[in-house]
Amino acid sequence: MDTIARKILLVAAVVLASFAPSAFADSTVYVNGSYSFANNGYGIPPYGGTLDGQPTQFYCVDFSHDISGGMSWSALVTPVTPGGNYSGTFLGNPSSATYQGSNAAAGNDYLVFAWILTQMGQTSNQTTLAQDQWAIWSVTDGGYDPYGMGNALWIFGQAELAIAGGFNGSAWEILTPDNGTYGQEFMVNTPEPATLLLLALGLGGLIVFKRRQALQN
Repeated sequence: MDTIARKILLVAAVVLASFAPSAFADSTVYVNGSYSFANNGYGIPPYGGTLDGQPTQFYCVDFSHDISGGMSWSALVTPVTPGGNYSGTFLGNPSSATYQGSNAAAGNDYLVFAWILTQMGQTSNQTTLAQDQWAIWSVTDGGYDPYGMGNALWIFGQAELAIAGGFNGSAWEILTPDNGTYGQEFMVNTPEPATLLLLALGLGGLIVFKRRQALQN
């Protein structure tokens, strides 16, 4: 392997490492108080803020903890992975008020949330966005769905069909406040591995191209 190829691969590895899902690692969540719009007295995500100092859009999957702009907390990061370990999440932790009964049940719920949130990212219709968000909140201690449980059950059914068809939620991570830390559980969208690899290779190629230009001048 020649020197240029080695350098491209090295750059790719560095970029992938910097963006790779950080399973069960701590991150710092900061919310600035912004949200998409209000519905039935609550702000509909995405919420604005930063994750480890980087601008991030947060999607709320937790109705049981009130937050306000300017709050910050340490969070455990759990990738959404079929068959993964969700013991650090609210739905997968027996000590949590929103515990769903088993790791498998929690994993399925977060996979359903990931599909719903993916759909929310593909529409600007506020009624649809609110219906989707309230369906998620109805599972996470929301207590009720202003659009009716029939609406939520239909959305959940569509999600289950997508999962049966191969949807795996790999573009999403869960941010759960650490034990003893007050905050709200969020999900965030992360670049998929294939996208990251293309980005890394592109950066590596650009570096080599720039170096060749410099040598020719």
